[in-house]
Amino acid sequence: MSDKPEIVFTFPACMGGVASFNFNIINNSRLIKNFRSKVILLQADEDNRPVFSEQFIVDEVQTFNYSIRENKYHLLKRLNFLLGIQQGALVADNSLTIEAAALFNNPKTVYSLLHDYFYVNETVHLADLVDVAIAHSSFFSDAVFASNPALFFDRTFYIPYGVKQLDAFPAKDNPLVKLVFLGRLVAEKGVRQLFEINERLVKRNVKAEWTIIGKGPLKPFLQKQWAGRSNVSFVAPDSTHAVYEILKKQDILVFPTSFEGTPVSVLECLANGVVPVTNDLPGGIRDIVTENIGFKCRLNNLAEFAENICLLAADARRLNTMQHACFELAQQHFNIKNNADSYFRKFLEYGQYRRMNKSGTVKLSGLDKKYLPSKLVEWIRRMKN
Repeated sequence: MSDKPEIVFTFPACMGGVASFNFNIINNSRLIKNFRSKVILLQADEDNRPVFSEQFIVDEVQTFNYSIRENKYHLLKRLNFLLGIQQGALVADNSLTIEAAALFNNPKTVYSLLHDYFYVNETVHLADLVDVAIAHSSFFSDAVFASNPALFFDRTFYIPYGVKQLDAFPAKDNPLVKLVFLGRLVAEKGVRQLFEINERLVKRNVKAEWTIIGKGPLKPFLQKQWAGRSNVSFVAPDSTHAVYEILKKQDILVFPTSFEGTPVSVLECLANGVVPVTNDLPGGIRDIVTENIGFKCRLNNLAEFAENICLLAADARRLNTMQHACFELAQQHFNIKNNADSYFRKFLEYGQYRRMNKSGTVKLSGLDKKYLPSKLVEWIRRMKN
């Protein structure tokens, strides 16, 4: 057994911002060497989302397969076994992990990551089963603290996120303005509104080339929606490097998302000198997108999206100035090398944050008794549904 403390990260195995966040802080921190490191990918049988395929630079990677129908007591027991018995840090963004650690008195200090308001609600509900809450948006950190100041005093932190940075600003000399969407192809990301924005641009005689980057269930719908349009391409690169090769050539991020924490898409576009035009949402967007580097539109006001794109398409000098401002902001404040180390400095303080006398309890239903076999419980729940 290693004489180093252990750090364990758990999160769903699917592609998306959560997996990208964990991947980036894990693979870019210079302080991770102070831990024995493990990643546990949570894979529910009922989850058919694309699997995250990037390679983690850690001592161990495991996949935890489970069903949401099985006996939760036995599920949590199996998961806690993987979490290990060494002291250290347990970094999670899911209730399964936090409940497993609490139910079986795991010795690790529990860090809850707050990506958006869903995770804020989850952390507030779990209360003192969580030792530390960390958000990459000041809004979400404040929300948890405000929910119970006595409980979360000195235990909630805002640490900015970061992404890979380029060595130099990528040259952009596009004859037509290049518009890009980057994210999962789901309704919450606003992908169905991209076509209408394009139609508004066409009516104003603005010629643009679109690149829609991502995977998700709405891809067939989008391809049908854009059928007959020659100014769009759909791509699904499998690595950050491949995404960056595309982003280097883009001018404007069009991001009509309606539910966000701190969008990795925006940060990756800033790093590549791509100007964001996005919905004005509380959280990371308001922390990041200021008037010199992008535009925040009223929620789902597609006319405002089109208007801002038209402004930039008609003013190459302004577009270029804002692109350089994006690049400089990313270099100064969202460098993953520096910000990942800020996370790990907090993880290394695990010893001072573990709650020794937690009053919270893990709620289990009548079917989640320790004496009921998981297969039986799973069968009963399947029959009920």
